[in-house]
Amino acid sequence: MSTLNQFFLECLNLKYASNSQDNSHHENQVEDLLKKFNLTYEYQPNGIQNSPDFRVHYNGKTYDIECKSSKQAYPTYNGGLPKVGVIYIFSSKKYNETTIFFADDVVSTAKRDLYADFLEKQNALLQEYRSMPEWQEDERGFDFYCRAMYTQSGGKSKTDYFTHSKRGYCEDRVVNYDF
Repeated sequence: MSTLNQFFLECLNLKYASNSQDNSHHENQVEDLLKKFNLTYEYQPNGIQNSPDFRVHYNGKTYDIECKSSKQAYPTYNGGLPKVGVIYIFSSKKYNETTIFFADDVVSTAKRDLYADFLEKQNALLQEYRSMPEWQEDERGFDFYCRAMYTQSGGKSKTDYFTHSKRGYCEDRVVNYDF
């Protein structure tokens, strides 16, 4: 088992730690493990507000890691759909546990394509309305923008990352990945 596989296996032993902009305890836990395993990494390579939290360099390749934390059994993604190829380390207060998964295992390519198509059509409709004289003649400069908001629904069997039928599959894919 490679060092990176061992790192992810140990991530599964992490207890809940909050992770907010002013309280990044979960990220600190993960960073401590990266150091423990002597892994080379960059912290927030794309800035504070952008994924990933860590970019790990291992065996000549790079792997992006995003840390999520929630009081619930599922992470909040808001406007940021889980990014393809990114490995997520998710800590839940509800279970006082951590799980790991590839973004690709929680959002299918087909669903991503549907979202992209919808957003493209939504933007085209917005542009159509913006071209109307009534829209442009606003004396106060009001405008409108569309914002993607990704949520999960369908009950516990679909949204609970800790009791989900594919939890073990998702974790095993990361732990046994050929890094």
